Amino acid sequence: MHQVRILEGLLNPFAYFEKLHESEKEKGLLLRIAALIGLSLLLAAGSAYLGIHTEEIMKLMDTVGREKLESAKLLFGIGGLLSGLLSPVFTILFFTFVFRVFFYDIGWSKLFTIGLFPAILLFIQKALNFPLFYFLGINSESSPFGFGVLIQLMTDQAFLVNALSQVTVFLIWSTWIQMAALKKMSDKTMKSIISIVIFAHFIFILVTAAFVLLTQNLGILL
Repeated sequence: MHQVRILEGLLNPFAYFEKLHESEKEKGLLLRIAALIGLSLLLAAGSAYLGIHTEEIMKLMDTVGREKLESAKLLFGIGGLLSGLLSPVFTILFFTFVFRVFFYDIGWSKLFTIGLFPAILLFIQKALNFPLFYFLGINSESSPFGFGVLIQLMTDQAFLVNALSQVTVFLIWSTWIQMAALKKMSDKTMKSIISIVIFAHFIFILVTAAFVLLTQNLGILL
């Protein structure tokens, strides 16, 4: 039985996933997924309480009634909590099912373990962005961890800015970990693994950017 060790997987993925590959059963996976979801909800609740990213709503203070403004803030907070709940779940399920298509010889629990790491890294990214968003008032597109700042100097095309802002040091870290994991746990060539992992992250970026842009547009309409 293999204990799921997050820190070892993050810092030494080749050794960690080799041990995972040799094990017959994983221990602690569900507990860590539940803990991640709980922490994500806690962070989302903190963001909603402090009014992070409500700047656009507050600009309407003088043009709409107080009751409507409070309703908009409440809806925004509920949306943030739903995002905190669904974001790690979606990330884990997305990578698990995509990799299952290409690596059907790897067991489900091991694929879920591989899918857990990008969800953890993206949560760490959100946690580090939290004080920056609150104290500096910047948005996710201007996070210092991604390419959004650079792309905004070149274009103001909303989807492109959103998509490239999803490319962060943490997503690249996630890519590296998944390549290491799949190399240790499958017989495919490294070239094939790199292509599959990059493809999976490319689709993930497009889906995430489309969802972010959609929610932003809905927020404007509301």
